[in-house]
Amino acid sequence: MIPMEIYDITRPVHPGMTFWPGDKKMALELVQSVAGGDGCNLTAIHMGMHTGTHVDAPLHFVEDGKSIPETDLDRFIGWVEVLDLRGLPLIAEADLRRRSITADAVFFRTDNSDFPEGEFRKDFVALAPSAADYLVSKGVRTVGIDYLSIGAYGDTAATHHILLQSEVAVVEGLMLKDVPEGRYFFAALPLKVEGAEGSPVRAVLVR
Repeated sequence: MIPMEIYDITRPVHPGMTFWPGDKKMALELVQSVAGGDGCNLTAIHMGMHTGTHVDAPLHFVEDGKSIPETDLDRFIGWVEVLDLRGLPLIAEADLRRRSITADAVFFRTDNSDFPEGEFRKDFVALAPSAADYLVSKGVRTVGIDYLSIGAYGDTAATHHILLQSEVAVVEGLMLKDVPEGRYFFAALPLKVEGAEGSPVRAVLVR
């Protein structure tokens, strides 16, 4: 067996997890239980597609954009550079120009990773539209961040439109607190839900 280091960068799914204002709070429903006399335990899950660690397809902000099943799977698996950008209130174009970005995907570790679970924060670190333009110009195909939105609160559309119109996949809600900066192989594969504009994922880094 080849030695490898695996980082689970997926947020746990539970009723107390952080969710976007106006979205559905995550809930588990016990449909059947062995303790209750049923032959098996059976649980139903109720949550929005954009709760926890998830991906956005172009359809999320682009009217005729691709849905999750229509998006190329190579957007959700491959080489990624994790950049440690803690201390920045906003990720600007200048911050990225100072870095060497050579992978097809880039994930941003920010101060968001230190936020406690449960309470939604409007002051989360996001990606500026000009920085999104820069990533598109560099040929980046996947962008990830450690909060529920890649775009700033109150103006989420601008950054999303730039990325998704160029068919750049967006991975949000990553858990990067214990991940050192560096190059990794990643997987963040979505559920194949027909017509969906987003999907929860189990995201991992390997090196």
